[in-house]
Amino acid sequence: MRRVTTRIRIGSLLLAIAFAAAAVRPVRASESGNAVQQTPAAQQSAEPDPSIPLKITAIDFGWEGWGDGTMIESKGECMLMDTFMPDCEDTLKEYLLDNGYTEFSLYLSHFHADHFGNMRNIMWDDRFKVKAVYMPDDAYLWATDNDYADLLGWFHSMDIAIRELAMEKGIPLIVLHPGDSFRIGDAKVEILYGTTYESDDHDREYLNNNSLVARITGGGIRYLTCGDTGAEVEKKILEEGIDVSADLYKMSHHGGDTGNSYEFMKAVNPSFGFFNSTDDAPDSFANGWVETPVRNLMKFANVYSSRYNGNVTFKARDGVITVRAQRNRTPKIVLYRGEGGIGLSMTYQQFNNRQEPKDTEKMRAAGAAAAGKRGLLPAVYK
Repeated sequence: MRRVTTRIRIGSLLLAIAFAAAAVRPVRASESGNAVQQTPAAQQSAEPDPSIPLKITAIDFGWEGWGDGTMIESKGECMLMDTFMPDCEDTLKEYLLDNGYTEFSLYLSHFHADHFGNMRNIMWDDRFKVKAVYMPDDAYLWATDNDYADLLGWFHSMDIAIRELAMEKGIPLIVLHPGDSFRIGDAKVEILYGTTYESDDHDREYLNNNSLVARITGGGIRYLTCGDTGAEVEKKILEEGIDVSADLYKMSHHGGDTGNSYEFMKAVNPSFGFFNSTDDAPDSFANGWVETPVRNLMKFANVYSSRYNGNVTFKARDGVITVRAQRNRTPKIVLYRGEGGIGLSMTYQQFNNRQEPKDTEKMRAAGAAAAGKRGLLPAVYK
């Protein structure tokens, strides 16, 4: 009897949310036109200029924190992709204010608290001007079976709360679907996949697998970010022949082994990768959570993490990526024999609080020198 009463209450909650949602109609990216970015149609369809820099910063969420947060910058415009857990609010806002980020768009990869945790906090804060909110279609949050209401009802209520606040603040809210694209400055954001995953149960992995898969092109490079997608979706993407190749890759689900399959990362074939991991100590490789995916990626890419390196900024211009890591001493160069030749990477054995950035060209030179001493071919870069 108690279970039936609970279902009735949750059903009533969802009906109330439904009426609220009717007044908060988001706009599809394909319908938004120039309302947000004010980009001329000719420029919108043009390929990004490789000489215009693209900056991508993996934000350090603090030693006790959790979640995802990445800042995208191009031609004076910014977009914050995901906003960590609510308990990271002070750390995130301090980073934004200290670095002059007071006007930007928000992007939500999927409806989990470690990704949308501070969206409303930032939207409420008058110190920030949110130009637009980009988010996935929330249709999959509407539970058609009462058995799923306990699992999805809270996430859906948070979705509605974000929508209502966007309406109250007059912030354009744009729902993204595969095939949609928009601009941040000169950089082009393309949605390759998302919000189409189905399963027999609507658990946490169900929400993860409905993450948006986006590729951002700018500065002569391509950056791929997949939210928390798992191996099931990665396999589907590859089977459908979707081009996911990129020069920079944010490892899915905080670098965990639920996704980041070797086959998928090989298809991406990045020169650089990064991830936000758990609050475990660096020398434990997050208790095995990221060990296998990271070691696989290190076979052909340089891998960083805000957990270990602090704030990590990748700046691309004319196809060259320069990396600045907040906590990174001169790295130990490790060479791997891979299918594409010899790859080099950094190990997690030399971290401290010194500010000593290492850029791409220095890494390449060090790798070539190390390879030369061993009589090997230097690393192959795109």
